[in-house]
Amino acid sequence: MSAVKVTVVVSDEPPKVEGLKSGPGFAALIENRRTVLFDTGPSPDLLEHNLRELGYEPDDVDFVVISHNHWDHAGGLEAVAPHALRVITPERLNVPNEMVREEWLGIDDEVVLTDVLEGPPRERAAFVNGLLVTGCAHPGVDRFAEWCVRRGLKVRAVLGGFHLMGASRREVERIADRLRELGVRVAGPCHCSGDLAKEVFRERFEFVDVGPGLEVRV
Repeated sequence: MSAVKVTVVVSDEPPKVEGLKSGPGFAALIENRRTVLFDTGPSPDLLEHNLRELGYEPDDVDFVVISHNHWDHAGGLEAVAPHALRVITPERLNVPNEMVREEWLGIDDEVVLTDVLEGPPRERAAFVNGLLVTGCAHPGVDRFAEWCVRRGLKVRAVLGGFHLMGASRREVERIADRLRELGVRVAGPCHCSGDLAKEVFRERFEFVDVGPGLEVRV
């Protein structure tokens, strides 16, 4: 199994690479035989700026996957949708080359998209060689991990939005415990995860700061 590079392009954490800008929402590049952009952040300007600072152009993206149709995840679509071979969305956005709610869609042998889970809103995640990448995880980050494990996919790490902002300590600890049971050992909560979740996950997992420019090879 070859290594796949995952690079965070947009998040609201402090940048890890000089010249990048933080912003609300999330976007990550997944590079294997194809280049997949998972979410697009809040705006075309921010997405294009950070892509170019990282050495990419919008037309380098083969596939765009939108986790869910909130503005801070789909707001940058205008920059990349016209160039992409396919834009995969959970609910119709009326953009070029759009495919809606296809399930168990493998981009290639190592990049798998989960089914669209009910939230609200409807949302999907991406699994790459043991790494689960989530946009906001409105349906539950544990539910996405469970989806993977039921299909024989071993989840060792999770990064992205965990949708735990405002959750009680008891609920955050329940989610953390469940992820540990499912085999997760590395966690990178950002965006809508909240400070309490970062505190709890820092105590219980190998912790990753998910700022723009973070690069992970899996």
